[in-house]
Amino acid sequence: MNSLLGFLMIFIIGCLSLLGILMISMKEKTLDKILFILVAFATGTILATALFDLIPESLHHLEELNAEGAGVAESLLFTYVIIGFVIFFIIERFIYWFHGHAHQKEDQFVCYETLTEGSNVALNRGANIKNFALLNLIGDGLHNFLDGIIIMVAFLSGMRNGVIITLAVLFHELPQEIGDFGILVYGGFTKKKALFFNFLSAMIALLGGLLALFLSDTIEVFNLFFLAFSGGGFLYIATTELMPELIKEKNLKKSIIQASIFLCGLILIMLLVGLIPHA
Repeated sequence: MNSLLGFLMIFIIGCLSLLGILMISMKEKTLDKILFILVAFATGTILATALFDLIPESLHHLEELNAEGAGVAESLLFTYVIIGFVIFFIIERFIYWFHGHAHQKEDQFVCYETLTEGSNVALNRGANIKNFALLNLIGDGLHNFLDGIIIMVAFLSGMRNGVIITLAVLFHELPQEIGDFGILVYGGFTKKKALFFNFLSAMIALLGGLLALFLSDTIEVFNLFFLAFSGGGFLYIATTELMPELIKEKNLKKSIIQASIFLCGLILIMLLVGLIPHA
């Protein structure tokens, strides 16, 4: 039952890739406000998910394995956390670097610009596909594959974990998918092709879920490894990808609002961890 829910959630989150077509007609200020809220909230939910759910849950799995006589050292678990942090660093820096991934302007995300300013120019180029757009698809496919594994492992570990991880991935994917659609269009894809290939990239997450389902039954330590690995990955996303975007805000009033939204994301996950029974 939990595995079916896992696949359903992976599919639903993959469908977020279709939202880009709705955002391209929005005014820049409206899009700016939406992403302003989503990025701040996602930072809080992802950070709290790593610290209050993924890493504690991996410790719980470690205790269960050791109770059965596995003899796994705690240091190994935190090695998995570091591996997750480093792998996500490699994915973001060496693949996403080619198109900036919303880190090149101090006052706005690049994805704002690609959706609101550059897209009309790109539409006229048709088949002139830029390399960074193809690299974006490769990077997103790998990222989505990992997301699929994370969500499936979470659901296999219990309903509470599945709900919490799904929410964290959801709020991270919303702004990312909006930006990715804009990047593909800016890189030379037509709107229809950008929508299709972005959706295809998102559906790779289902393969990740299938792999997790298969390996969790055959390798006992797989869930332990991937929960800790995901905790490290989520720590990377929250602290080095999302938080720097929050720090760029110079306006005091907006900074206070942003901090409040960030705290709301933290508190939501902490409440869910406390209120939803562990299964």
